[in-house]
Parts: sequence; C-alpha cells; structure tokens
Amino acid sequence: MSRENEIFTLDGSLLEGGGQVVRICVAYSCMLKRKIRIINIRANRDKPGLKPQHVCGLQLLRDIFQSELQGDEIGSKEILFHPNHEIKEEELKTFIADTKTAGSISLLIQISLPPLLFSAPSPKSYLALPPRARKVILKGGTAVESAPPIDFFIEVFRPIVLREFGINFDVNITRRGYWPQGGGDVMLRVDPIVGRALNPLKIIDRGTFISIKGRVNLSNMAKQVADKMISGAIQTISGAMLTEINKIKPKIEVNIEKAITKGSDILLWAETSTGCIISGHSIFKKRQPPEEVGKLAADELLNNIRHGGCVDEYLQDQLIIFMSLAEGKSQLVTGPITTHTITAIHFVEKMSGIKFPNFHLNHNNIYQ
Repeated sequence: MSRENEIFTLDGSLLEGGGQVVRICVAYSCMLKRKIRIINIRANRDKPGLKPQHVCGLQLLRDIFQSELQGDEIGSKEILFHPNHEIKEEELKTFIADTKTAGSISLLIQISLPPLLFSAPSPKSYLALPPRARKVILKGGTAVESAPPIDFFIEVFRPIVLREFGINFDVNITRRGYWPQGGGDVMLRVDPIVGRALNPLKIIDRGTFISIKGRVNLSNMAKQVADKMISGAIQTISGAMLTEINKIKPKIEVNIEKAITKGSDILLWAETSTGCIISGHSIFKKRQPPEEVGKLAADELLNNIRHGGCVDEYLQDQLIIFMSLAEGKSQLVTGPITTHTITAIHFVEKMSGIKFPNFHLNHNNIYQ
C-alpha cells in the first residue's frame, strides 16, 4: 500500500493525552497530505472525547484543505482525517470557525497556524504573484481556563516566532469573549512561506531582565476591578525580593473592551536583554477578590522566572512543532520540561519522522 493511501493510526490517550494530540497530528496531516486516524481521544479525561473547540478546529481544517473528516462530533473518541487538496489561490476565501461556546480561540490558532504557514502552492506551480494572506475568523473565548489567552499570542508567542523562525502572522481582536457565553471574535491573518524553510531557533541565553509589562482586559465591569488586580500583582512582584527584577517597576495598562458578558483577565510579561519573554496569567472568576487575580498572575510569572529557563511553561511546548519544521539545528533552554512538551515531541516525531536526538530531560535543554 502506498503511503498516500495508508492510514496512520495514533493513540490519543498517550502521555498528556489531551486535545494537544489532535491539534499537532491534524496540523501535520495537512502539511504532509497524510491520512490519519486518532483513537482514544482524551480517553482519560473526566469527560472523554472531543469538546466543541476540538470539533470546531477539525472542521476548520477540513474546510480549508477540502478534507475528508469522520468522527467530528462532541464526545467522539476517534477521528479519521484525510486532506485531499492544496489550497488553490483562485478559490481562497475568509474561513470562519465558531465554537458557539467559550471554547479557546488560542487553541484554534494552534491547530491552524502551522498548516496555513505551509499552504502555498507546491514549487511545481507557477506563481505570477506571491500567495495571498490566509484569513480566518475565529469565534469563542479569548481568555479561558486551561489555555493561553489571546494576548499571550500577541505579546509573547508572536514576537518570538517572528524573530526566531521568520513566521509572520497577525491577530486582530474585534471582541473579547469570556465564560460561559464566549462571543469573542478574532481575525487571524497568516502570510504563507514561499521558497524557503523556517529559520532554526536558538534561545539559550536568558540575559538580564529589563522590563515587566502587563495588561488587564476588562469588559462590562467597573474599572476599580482592574485597579485592584494591578495592585495585587505589583505587591506580589515587589514582595518577592527576586534580585533579577527587584529594580524593575512594572508597567501594567488597563484595556476596556466590549464583550457579550462580564469578564476580565490579566497577563504579565517580563522581557530580557536577549529578547526572551516570560509570562504569567490569571482569569477573574465570580466572587473572587480582584487582588487575588493579580496575585495569581504575578505568582505564575515569578515561578517561571525562578525556573531559570529562556521561555515560560506555556511557550515551550508550542515551539516544538516549528522547531521540527525548521531547517538546521534548533536549540532551546527551558525551565522544567512540561508533560505538554514531552507529548509534543513524541507526536511530532511520530508524524514527521524527525528526531529530537539531544532532548535532555534533566538539563532542561531541547535540541533538534
């Protein structure tokens, strides 16, 4: 049987065993035009199987890449995915993915960004003009539990991947979305890569910290809530007495935007002299003291700083798929390796055949 017709089966319950497995494997399926079956999806979760945002992401890539998709139902533990065609420039349109819940828009970006980057026609096709930017409207939650917020992609992820890999994309927020209704509206615009590979990543020197910035997003709530979050964050940072940052005064802005429901979140990020960006985040919950929300974000930032790595716990696993697509050896020094990162390495190796031969779990180094 030729590889084109072969179905490659993957076990979605391995390692971290969450939706990350689906996102990585289906993204690679689109890039390789390889038919895959994923079984035991989220099998060990309290509510196993696909959630609305997983179904939404699968259907988005089905539509963009004119794919065969089976099992795209909420609660499904098995899918079959077969991308059939390259994107034709003359058939391009703006695609829409709507979770119809507060499902994470950030996770929709995770599944769609890699294949959209590599969606330009093959070298055999003649391009009189560069391929047009791919545009996708994503609807759901912009700051939800168990997922990085949309501001993380704008302030942390995008600057790193643009500088290191040469990846160019934009995220424009039309409306924020919070639990339970969601209603967030975001435009993702991706410039496909033409005639080159990704640059290898090299982030091995954290340097010294030069600034701490932050943003409180606030929708349908009194500004005093944001002020109290900022107060809690600054008190926690100043009280930590970390020598690396003890002379830095945090600058945290308040961003008031419209949303369907009440909601607020805070993202903090620390920048270093070598261009590293370390972050911490927290979401406001009903009846939670705002000061506590700020404190939690600051604690997360401080923990990531104490770990000594060049990236935070959220960024490290998201870089793996791009490291595998880069030409040459990438090098990354992290804090403690997360289960998400180990899972990303495992399934990237399975899908691509590329190895991370010098992946050192004890020394917090990832080389590819």
